[in-house]
Amino acid sequence: MKDSLKFTLVAVGICAVFFIMGREIIEARSKLRQAQDQAAQEKKEKAWIQEELKITRGELFRTGRDLRTARGKLAFVNTKIKAMKNNNSILMNARIGLERKIAILQQERKTMEAKLHSLSELKKAIRQVKLEIREDRIRQREESKRQQREIDKWETARGNRGFLTKDGEDYYRPKVNVEVRPASISLNKK
Repeated sequence: MKDSLKFTLVAVGICAVFFIMGREIIEARSKLRQAQDQAAQEKKEKAWIQEELKITRGELFRTGRDLRTARGKLAFVNTKIKAMKNNNSILMNARIGLERKIAILQQERKTMEAKLHSLSELKKAIRQVKLEIREDRIRQREESKRQQREIDKWETARGNRGFLTKDGEDYYRPKVNVEVRPASISLNKK
């Protein structure tokens, strides 16, 4: 009995060990499945993260390219703005100059209007204009005479090309060519 009790105890002990080991194996298998599921989940997450990383890198590349393009455009716009500012300052200075000229001309106009509103000043201005017109005509007449003298000088320098002239009149008889045709040929035919 002792042997059978020992045997039973050993058998019970072995069964208990197998039972515990079976349980541990089942637990180990469930942990292994959980670890495999977790590894598969992590692989999926890693693949998803890598895909997201590729997409993000692509977007980063496009954004960098867009940024460089935008910087180029910004530099171009800035140079245009500087040029426009320079042009604007030049135009402002020109406007100020023109406003000064306008003020001066308005002052002159006022003084001229004051002069021309008095009858004696108006008569003086009319006489002055008539004198200027007369002087202008005299100047034009003298200029045309000077030009004519220049033309005559050049014509004299060119010569008369072999014609005998005295005081601008020909005194050598010109040659006359007489062509005689037989009466049988009509005048309309050649």
